[in-house]
Amino acid sequence: MTQIIINLNNKEEETFVETFLKRMKISFEKNEDGFALTDEMKRVIDERLAEDESTYVDAEESLKKISEKYGI
Repeated sequence: MTQIIINLNNKEEETFVETFLKRMKISFEKNEDGFALTDEMKRVIDERLAEDESTYVDAEESLKKISEKYGI
């Protein structure tokens, strides 16, 4: 078996390549181990870590609020 590694720049490229490979009936595996936090993600996390712990909202409550606000 031959292995080819493709580095994609964005979700649009990923979708294109996946669609192409599926239509060509070429099997493939995705390796998403290369995940890294963006600077924006790090900034938001740092802001949250600096907040007063008495205002803490757990994940379940956060998701409930997001769902109510945005209908997801």
